[in-house]
Amino acid sequence: MYIHPPHHPLHPAERHLRAADPLMAQLIDRHGPCALAEPPPSHFHVDQTVIDQQLSVKVAQRIADRLLAAQGGERFVAETLLELEEEVLRGIGLSRGKIRYIRGLAEAVASGRLDLEELRKQPDAAVARELTAYPGVGPWTAEVFLMFAFQRSDILPLGDLALRNAIRRHCELAAEAPRDDYFAAAEKWRPYRSIASWYLWAAVD
Repeated sequence: MYIHPPHHPLHPAERHLRAADPLMAQLIDRHGPCALAEPPPSHFHVDQTVIDQQLSVKVAQRIADRLLAAQGGERFVAETLLELEEEVLRGIGLSRGKIRYIRGLAEAVASGRLDLEELRKQPDAAVARELTAYPGVGPWTAEVFLMFAFQRSDILPLGDLALRNAIRRHCELAAEAPRDDYFAAAEKWRPYRSIASWYLWAAVD
């Protein structure tokens, strides 16, 4: 049986999920450590979530790796990204739309209009409201950013088709089930729905 040691930040989450749901106990044993415990190299991880939109995990990661290489570092830096020519960004595999969105976010961060350090102090709803004011950042992008960049523990990004499919399959929901049924099925995972979502994604992969 896999479980994080007692001092690990995810130990309480795994203990709760195991007790609340036999399915989660199986997924934790099968997939091991949850990557949500690993802090991202930069709060400007928001551009990673833009890259991820409508792409498979492998393709999105490949593009993100190329973008990191092009900007010459191991973490995304807004000011450095703004120096990259559009031809370079297109060659990496970014669409014109995503280039525009990423540049818009980079400009906001570089100018101080979007202060991610200050934003981190805000509750989930306030963070989502602030981020979705920028072109290219929808609810799914904001929710995934909250999960991975700010490591919020109780996010359920139902805008993600793979997650909905996993919940429907594992919780035996009807194909036409409304969103309220998904939230009801996930109620037993509170206050760790982010960690439960990660394990359900792992099951899909």
